[in-house]
Amino acid sequence: MKKAHPLALAAVLAAESVLFLVMTGRHSAWVYPRWYDQLQYLGQAYDGYEYMRLHGFAAAAWHTLTLHPAQGSLHAFFALLVFAAAGPSRGAALAVNLLAFLALQGATFFAVRRISGSFPLALAAVALLASVRFPWSVGPACAVDFRLDWMAACAYGVALAAAVAADGFRSTRRAVLFGAAAGVVILIRHLTAVYFSLIFVALMSWLLARADRRAGCGRLGLAALTAAALSAPELWFSRKAIYGYYWLDQLVGAERGLRGSHLGFAGSAGWLLREALYHQIGLAAAALGLGAAAALLVLRLAPVKSRGPSGAPSPPLGSSWAVALAFLCAPAAVLVLYPVNAPQTLSTLIPGLVWVVVLAWIHAARGAGRAAVGAVCAGVIVAGALLFARAEAAQAPSPEKEAEFRAINGLDDYVYFRAEESGLRQPGVAVTWHLDGLNARAFRIVGFERHHRLLPFIQTLPADQNAAEKGFIMERLAASDFVFLVTRAGANFAFDHQMEAMAGEMRLWCDANLAHAGDLETVGLSVSVYERPGLARPRGGGVVLSEMLGAAARGPASSGAVPPGAPLFVSPARALGCSGAEFRYDMAAAYSPVRYGADALPAGLHLNPETGEIRGLLPRAGDRSVWIAAANPAGRTRAKLAIHIEDARMYSVLDAPAACAAGAQVEIGYGAFDADGRLDFVDFTDLTEGKALARVPAPEGAKRSWEGVFRVAFSRPGAHSILLRTVCFEPSGKERYVFVDRVCEISVAP
Repeated sequence: MKKAHPLALAAVLAAESVLFLVMTGRHSAWVYPRWYDQLQYLGQAYDGYEYMRLHGFAAAAWHTLTLHPAQGSLHAFFALLVFAAAGPSRGAALAVNLLAFLALQGATFFAVRRISGSFPLALAAVALLASVRFPWSVGPACAVDFRLDWMAACAYGVALAAAVAADGFRSTRRAVLFGAAAGVVILIRHLTAVYFSLIFVALMSWLLARADRRAGCGRLGLAALTAAALSAPELWFSRKAIYGYYWLDQLVGAERGLRGSHLGFAGSAGWLLREALYHQIGLAAAALGLGAAAALLVLRLAPVKSRGPSGAPSPPLGSSWAVALAFLCAPAAVLVLYPVNAPQTLSTLIPGLVWVVVLAWIHAARGAGRAAVGAVCAGVIVAGALLFARAEAAQAPSPEKEAEFRAINGLDDYVYFRAEESGLRQPGVAVTWHLDGLNARAFRIVGFERHHRLLPFIQTLPADQNAAEKGFIMERLAASDFVFLVTRAGANFAFDHQMEAMAGEMRLWCDANLAHAGDLETVGLSVSVYERPGLARPRGGGVVLSEMLGAAARGPASSGAVPPGAPLFVSPARALGCSGAEFRYDMAAAYSPVRYGADALPAGLHLNPETGEIRGLLPRAGDRSVWIAAANPAGRTRAKLAIHIEDARMYSVLDAPAACAAGAQVEIGYGAFDADGRLDFVDFTDLTEGKALARVPAPEGAKRSWEGVFRVAFSRPGAHSILLRTVCFEPSGKERYVFVDRVCEISVAP
């Protein structure tokens, strides 16, 4: 092969990459994750990156490869590879889809070049792939939707190209390569194991009809063993999840009525043909492929004297046709017979359809002149490039949709900043509707993408797609930190219809029991935002919803979050530790993204400026202090951190006023430390009165070191002895609970 050929291919792929990344970054990567399934896959990808930050790349790679989800098992690993090089973002995640497409084009190019001997035909096949409609349609499961469908379709096409290049399985090395490609496809999307089972059966039947059946069948068997060796362990570990997702949920469970198409065989076949032609390949790409085939056929049938040198050699194409038809018919048969007609899975048909067209080109070009074939292929390349460029430019949302996307980003920013400044570790979110952009997973993902820190939001409502008991709904609302009362949106599920009917009643309850933060009105929905009464606010008022919505509406749509001010420290002003264990303290400041610093840390301590974690060893008990800092685009904040070290592995501290007035509320600061991370709860008891005051459980994430404030009012004057009992849970010890006590004296004036 001439050196110019791969260079030309590289130039084409580079141009495609630049255009895709620029347009995606401008129009798609900043939008909240739509179509819901993307939330699962992005969440697993970002979790993998955070795992890498804590434990290193090797541990994170193993973590992402052993998640054992039902649908597929390589998406988080692929994202980790890109994140390790480019950092975590939606654009980097979508680059996985781009890389998969480039691999499909590269494999198709070399396979076409191998069987046809024609560089123009190979490059025209690359252009035809770029011209198909579906991957650039900005819809569910396309190239700007980070989930399995498109990367699995591309990997499926790579396996098809490898099978074509195997020369009818006359080469052991190429057969093994095909088997490895098939194994990777199955790992990317477990459902394709069914496709490959049919493909191997079909190809084996075809090979049995050949004269050299023994060698060919042996190599195909070797390819099947290679695919099984790669994919079978993961399928075994994921077997329960696969069974639950594909069988129980989709075919026999409660969701069957929602998922099933009820079209019957003829209806499903018609649906498949329409979807494949209009939405997957697209009429423009279909016309381009068929028009080029017709032009090549006309040139082939032209009078002999008008032909130039032959445009392509005449290799046997029987094996290529067998492979292409097997790869096309296997998923088509499964998708027609499967009762769930999901258009997202149809992209696996694209490689097979493209190969059928390309093989028709090769066949028609056999007798045509080389110059004529080159001219037709040049036309295909130009037309394919124009179709690809037009599709990329069409990513831009309408002004109304862009305004809605911006508004939801502003709402997400408000909730994230509000949770940060309130010191919420796991904010509870209730939404009275099923909406892509408003749910706990979406807040978590958008929070990471716009603020660069994962905040684990908890969804209290909706619990599922079904209607719920009224008492359950009201209980969940009361337990939420944030409530989003949706008054206008598209109702798709039973829960949505229930909430639509209860809208007036819900409004009255929210107004009576919650604090109204503001409203959101867009072309597609209307939402009133409430929050739990008493949710902490910093001095000066804190973040305001209307200001966040206004900030999101200004400037480039792809801009990040705009912090309402300089960082606000919400972590304790005192860090506890012991001389016999590793010291750990996590700085936390509201208004991310934040980068942390510290002045003159004591010897033995080290700071991670990205996470704010201070770790190390302090061998001697005593008190120390250090200045810490946090910076964001709005400014820099400094604060003094007190470090308290004792020799005991478990202890508590009390900070109580010496005196107070009867009837007036007094604040008692307390701290608890256990080097083994077993803190369970603290009890406050008024020993003078012989009265238990309160039991406070240790929050999640504070089982090792915990700081808090207890508020109480004393009605009787005189001296009061207050006992703080810190209790640790020890399941493996002789005593299941161990405790330490600390007492303070407070003089209560009349």
